[in-house]
Amino acid sequence: MVDSQKQTAGLKPDQIFEIIIKRRWLILIPLCVSLTLGLFFTITAKKTYQASTLILIQPQKVPMQYIQSVISSDLNQRLSTIYQQILSRSNLEKIINQYGLFQDAKDMYREDKIKSMRTRIEVKISKTRRSDAESFSVSFKGSKPERVMRIANTLASYFMDENLKVRETQAIGTSEFLQSELQKIKLKLEEKEKILSEFRAKYLGGLPDELESNLRTLDRLQQQLSDKQNALRDIKGAISLVNSQISRTKQIQAEFLPENDGTGKNGIVKSEIEQSYDLATNKLEGLLLKYTAKHPEVIKLIKAVEKLKEKLELEAKENKNEKRKKDTTKVDATKPLTKSEDILFNQRLHIRQLKNEINKAESDLSRIKHEMLVYQQRVEDTPKREQELQSLNRDYTNIREIYNSLLDRQLESEIAVNMEKKQKGEQFRILDHARIPEKPISPDVRKLFMLTIAVGLGLGGGIIFLLEYLDTSIKRAEQIEAEFALPILASIPSLEKPGKKTKNRMGILLFSLFTLYAISVFSVFAVINYKGLDKTINFIKMQLNI
Repeated sequence: MVDSQKQTAGLKPDQIFEIIIKRRWLILIPLCVSLTLGLFFTITAKKTYQASTLILIQPQKVPMQYIQSVISSDLNQRLSTIYQQILSRSNLEKIINQYGLFQDAKDMYREDKIKSMRTRIEVKISKTRRSDAESFSVSFKGSKPERVMRIANTLASYFMDENLKVRETQAIGTSEFLQSELQKIKLKLEEKEKILSEFRAKYLGGLPDELESNLRTLDRLQQQLSDKQNALRDIKGAISLVNSQISRTKQIQAEFLPENDGTGKNGIVKSEIEQSYDLATNKLEGLLLKYTAKHPEVIKLIKAVEKLKEKLELEAKENKNEKRKKDTTKVDATKPLTKSEDILFNQRLHIRQLKNEINKAESDLSRIKHEMLVYQQRVEDTPKREQELQSLNRDYTNIREIYNSLLDRQLESEIAVNMEKKQKGEQFRILDHARIPEKPISPDVRKLFMLTIAVGLGLGGGIIFLLEYLDTSIKRAEQIEAEFALPILASIPSLEKPGKKTKNRMGILLFSLFTLYAISVFSVFAVINYKGLDKTINFIKMQLNI
């Protein structure tokens, strides 16, 4: 047996051509069958059309430097959210009922219908062909071109409506959230303001920013204390001086007055005027302990005392005249007595005034010391108050900054909400509406055409290769010389059998017919691939009607 591998190895082009001519039917018949089946499948297969709507994503119309959008979600995320909403069961059932889908599949479960609808809808994000702006397409697949177009446009409108709803909902939700947080922070801020106000009111005068004022006040009070102490010392010195003068006056008066015999003052029975004078004088001294010499009651009483004094002097003159008549030899002591009493009265009045000034000075000293203690305590407590105030101010400042930040964001969010309501934000705009598809996407004529040719030629070529591989007969003279190393002396041509020419002619005719059929099918396939299945069928129908 001749090695089959040696037979098929090293074939020359003329030998391959000879094999093709010899096995031509094995190439033509599988090719015709494959093209026929492919064309039949292409014509009879269920057609699927796809319509797409191109949607442009328009950026915000108002410049970003003026209004910042509160929609921070990514476009893919937002589209994914809208896509899931559109693919919801309720929305798909609405589309099915609106366009009467699956009318020929009444036994089909509703879940299967929803699943089939979800597989037919497709969303793709891409760059637009007109600019660098982003866009996306919404596609729908179906068996009826016009219905596919309408559903695709409906889905696109759903996307646009849902985008507006989603953006407005997010903007309103953000604004409401900021508003609620702003109210909470406002309450905290008001509480901190109240605490800070109460702290300032409680420690008014002892706050850190009043330290310099307190120190100056302490210096001033210290000076006042020193001045009051000096004045008090001077007043006490004046009192001592007046007391010495009173003592001297009393000594002088004692020398001119007779001994006291137990009847009245110095043995003299006092008259009513003298008694009134003494009462007024005592009352005046009592008032001077309480008020100054400029007090209205004191002034009034001084005038009354002066009038009584004038009456007393008048009475003394009258008594003097009477005494002269009774005893001309007795010494007249009325005049020096009246003068000494006047001096003594003025000295006592001066002492009362000085004592009043002492009381006032001591009261001022007590007040000044008390105020000094208060201001000293404020100065000593200043570091503590400063630390407490810093803590309160720090908390208040932090909350106020948060409040101001939230307030700015809340105002911006309200503007953004108005912008979304007026559709001035990012929007979807239909760039290309879906049109009635003319060429089905399934079956794919081009792929099916290439596949049928590849299957037909591959099947024929495989059969030929298998037959040649299994054929061990000697087909050429060279094989004898190569295999057996024997020279060929002569070759006898094949004898023609009767009717061979007729048979050859019939074979050529049949081969021509099959070849013409294959070319026709191939041409129809090519036309369908170029013009589309529907146009080709409509053209054939028009030609047949003619």
